[in-house]
Amino acid sequence: MIKKSAQPADLGARSRMVKHSFIQIGGSPLFCVFLALAGLTGCVRTPPGPKIDPALASLIPPDTILLAGARLDKLQETALYKQHLANRPVPLIDDFPKQIGLPVKRKDLWELLLISDGKQSVVLGRGKFADEAEPRIERPGATRFAYKGYNLVGDERQAVLLVSPSVIGVGATPALRSLIDSKGKSNGPPANLAERLKQMPAEAQFWAAYGGGVTQLPFNAPRDMANINKIIASIQSGSMYLDLRAGVNGLATGICGSDQDAKSLYDALRALAGLGRLAIPKDRPEEGRLLDGLRITQDSHTVNIHVEEPEELLDPLLNLWLGPAK
Repeated sequence: MIKKSAQPADLGARSRMVKHSFIQIGGSPLFCVFLALAGLTGCVRTPPGPKIDPALASLIPPDTILLAGARLDKLQETALYKQHLANRPVPLIDDFPKQIGLPVKRKDLWELLLISDGKQSVVLGRGKFADEAEPRIERPGATRFAYKGYNLVGDERQAVLLVSPSVIGVGATPALRSLIDSKGKSNGPPANLAERLKQMPAEAQFWAAYGGGVTQLPFNAPRDMANINKIIASIQSGSMYLDLRAGVNGLATGICGSDQDAKSLYDALRALAGLGRLAIPKDRPEEGRLLDGLRITQDSHTVNIHVEEPEELLDPLLNLWLGPAK
């Protein structure tokens, strides 16, 4: 029997709020720039800033060092989404249903939450996944098995976790088991991440909070980025948010252990932006204008990347990155 979160029957309708930002940008020369930006229910504490649905917040383990959220219901309410994204493939929205093996409509996927302890990660989804008690997941070669009263579908490496008809997780099976082990011990985001969330506007559709602890990228960096792991290790905490209600506006912040570490991070980001500008093809000047909307600053231990992109730049860039609208 699958456990359900204790909540009023209409909570899902009232609290559907919502990635690594999360729109994949393929082979664009700006990919490395945006990768760097990204690098930067019970009694559950709900801090100021972007709201996490209590059904998801109650599953955040105490040892979490990275949280990243996408409030997809709020995104789909924006004029920007309706005009530029509604009729395009959007990997952030479209990939999760494929990963869990359910034909979920976009309007029925409300929020995504990535949870990581620096070693393994889980993505939780909140939405309308089934009308019955348990969604019927179809994944070729997968088997159904139980762990502490919860059902999983997959194998010993990767699986889908069925929490309730409106909450599903996907990730490495050991990470999903750890999530279940921590349920009941969570009080929402750990204090250091909750503090980062306080610095963000509640209206942000995309956000991330990082509490330190990652010492290197999860892949081998190219030789010309040999110092990237050293830079990552110097970031003690960080955050990022994007608000798409009027153009694309946001802020990425990295807090380092010293002024010198912050200067190294600042110089590396400036160099990366310069390389990105040099790599822009002459027939795609709009990508250069996109870089004009990024402003990198340093204040003592803190490095900020300010994002201010006008909406008129989005359509040609989205045509390149995601394909033309249907």
